[in-house]
Amino acid sequence: MTIERQQAVLDGLARICGRRPVIADAQQVGHDWAPVTRLVFDRDLSGLGAGPTEGPSRTVIVKTRRVEGEGHGGPAYLRREAAGLRTAVLSGVAARVILTDDQAGVVVQSDLGTWPTLETVLLGNDSERAATAMVDFAQTIGRLHATTLGRRIDHDLALAEFGSADVTTGGGAGTGGARRWHVVEQACAELGFPDARAARGDVAFVRSQLEEPGRYAALVHNDLNPTNALVTDRGIRLVDFEGSGFGHIGVDASFLHYPFPHHSANWSVLPEPVTEAADHTYRNALAAALAADGLHGYDKMLAIGAAAALASRVTRLPVIARTNQTPHDSWRRRAQLVQQIGVLNRLTDRAGTLPDLARWFCELADAMTERWTDAAKPPPTLFPAFASQG
Repeated sequence: MTIERQQAVLDGLARICGRRPVIADAQQVGHDWAPVTRLVFDRDLSGLGAGPTEGPSRTVIVKTRRVEGEGHGGPAYLRREAAGLRTAVLSGVAARVILTDDQAGVVVQSDLGTWPTLETVLLGNDSERAATAMVDFAQTIGRLHATTLGRRIDHDLALAEFGSADVTTGGGAGTGGARRWHVVEQACAELGFPDARAARGDVAFVRSQLEEPGRYAALVHNDLNPTNALVTDRGIRLVDFEGSGFGHIGVDASFLHYPFPHHSANWSVLPEPVTEAADHTYRNALAAALAADGLHGYDKMLAIGAAAALASRVTRLPVIARTNQTPHDSWRRRAQLVQQIGVLNRLTDRAGTLPDLARWFCELADAMTERWTDAAKPPPTLFPAFASQG
C-alpha cells in the first residue's frame, strides 16, 4: 500500500461517503506476495457495509497488486477479482466491491471481519466444528454456483468495464493441465513414466467440456484452498477471487473430494462420512437452481472437473521427481498425487467416464510407488481435527 494508492483509495471513498475518510489504523492482513490491507477509519462511514443495504462500516479491505506490471499478481489478477466479486454479489458468500481504481492498482472491498480460516479449523482439535465447517464450505460453493449459473453475460460485462486491458494473464491456472497436456507427455517421456499420449482422447474431451460447460457453467473460484475460506458466524465466506472466471463448476466441486488438490502445505485428508456429507450438501444447493432433472449427469460433471484439476497437478511431475527435496516435501508431493489419483479413479468409475485417462493415471500411480517408497508410505493422515477417528 503505497502513499499514492492510499490517496487514490481515500479520494474514491470521499465520492462514495460524502466526506474524506480519516485513517485511524492500517493493518496488514495479507503477506509479501499478496498485499491486503484493512483500513480502519475514525468513524463509521455510510455505503461501506457488506450487506444488501450497504450500510455503514468503519473498515474496508484494500487489495493491491503483488508486483508492478504484468505477470503473476499483476493487473489482470485484480481485474478478475473485481469482476468475480461483482458477479458473485447476489450469492452473499463473498465481499462486495466498493470501488476499483485500475490505474492505481487497487480494489476496495467490504470487510468480512476477522475470522479463522477453514484450514485453521481443520488443523484444530474440534472434530464436530471441523465437520460442520466442511459442510458449510460445500453449502457456500453450492450457493456461489447456483446463483451464477447462466450469468456469463453479467461476468463478461464486469470484465468489459476494464475495456481492452488485460484480464487473462494468469487465468485458468486450475485447468491449464488439460490445455497443456503436451507438458505431461514430455515429462513422462523424460522421466520414464507411462506414455501420457494414451490419455490424449479423454483429455481432449475434458478440454471440450471446460470450454463449453453447458448447463454446468457458472462463476468458478478456481482456488478453493482452505486458507481462502473464512469460518464466520454466518457460514463460510470466500476470499481471493483473483483466479476466478466463468467456467465448469466441476473444478470447484472436486475440491470437496480430493480435498484441496493444489494445496499441499498442510496436506491431509478427510473422513469419508465428512466428504459424503459435503457432497450431499453441495448437490442439494445446486439442485435448487436447476430444472427437475438438473442433476442428471452430476457424477460425470464432477469427474470431468476432478480430471481437469488433477491434469494441472500432474504437470508438476518434474518437481515431484526432484532428488534435492527434503524428505517431508518429497513425501507430501508424491504421496499426495498418488492419493489424488485414487480419488479421481473412484469418481470416474462412479460416472462411467474417461476410461483411458483413469487407466493411465493408475499406471502412473503404480510406476510412482514402484520407483519411490515415499509415494505410498507413510499413508496420508486425517486432518488433526479428526485424528481421534483413526
